[in-house]
Amino acid sequence: MEFVNKSLRLAIFGTRGIGLVHARIFKSLGVDVCAVLGSSEETALDAARQLKESFGIEARAFHRQEDLFEETKPGAVSICTPAKYHYDAIVASLDRNIPVFCEKPIFWEEGINRKDIEEKLGVLEKHTKRKIFVNTCSASFMDCVIDAIGSRKNITSFYFKFYSQGPHVRSDIGLDLLPHGLSLLLRLFGPQEIKKLTERVDTHNYKCSFSYAECDVVFDFQELPSGSKDFVIGIDGRTFTRIQDGFGVTYRVWLEDSKIGEKIRCEDPFEVYIRRFIKYCQNALQKEEDCFEEAAANLRLAAEILLGRENK
Repeated sequence: MEFVNKSLRLAIFGTRGIGLVHARIFKSLGVDVCAVLGSSEETALDAARQLKESFGIEARAFHRQEDLFEETKPGAVSICTPAKYHYDAIVASLDRNIPVFCEKPIFWEEGINRKDIEEKLGVLEKHTKRKIFVNTCSASFMDCVIDAIGSRKNITSFYFKFYSQGPHVRSDIGLDLLPHGLSLLLRLFGPQEIKKLTERVDTHNYKCSFSYAECDVVFDFQELPSGSKDFVIGIDGRTFTRIQDGFGVTYRVWLEDSKIGEKIRCEDPFEVYIRRFIKYCQNALQKEEDCFEEAAANLRLAAEILLGRENK
């Protein structure tokens, strides 16, 4: 389903897992995935091989960022590296006036504190060539939910269950999955203060509860490679359960509404966010706002939960 001019050339930073998913979707939407950046020459070449064999993508392989920028001059970049590398890659791209589509969170690293976060967000916010989009695409599910419930007023409880087969453990599960839950809350209520936070963490589970916009919130997360895959949004006891079918061009997704016992068809959230980024890149005047504020609000809330008030 191509809808864009193939003159948009994209480089992907990060060669494993989600980077391949980015490549597949960008290609399906008509983008020229021209280069891939790996942590070593070996991983970069392997990723380029996988892209060609799986999707017919002819991407040049690089393991030095400067070489990629200099030799391919991409019109956009998609950052799929571990979060500790996001910030430097974003700044390097913006310095070259290149729009960025970044995996969530916008950045993070071991030992980071609230002061570090605010300083880095300040640099990005004030960058004269800022063009940042972050993949917190689960928020698009909330549009279907809001249409179903009819009003955002007087909501007293919110529940989000996300069980995945990811590799993370303990608090790293929170770092991985909190951006999804927080994106839902931000779409529903906008930025608010987190109050009365409690957490419970074990090897494969991360749970927290708090008050947000006078609403009682519970996040229930699990990552277990051999475990179940569940995605459920609950509002005042009414649940919306994600149902998926197919893969790639055959992928379809619904939310099953417990109140009416029917499935609500939703657009692929990942594709929704990538389409929005492509549209922005193709607008020569780029009058639309980027998504930095949304990403920054998400990161600040995650820091409020994971780092606590004492680490400001």
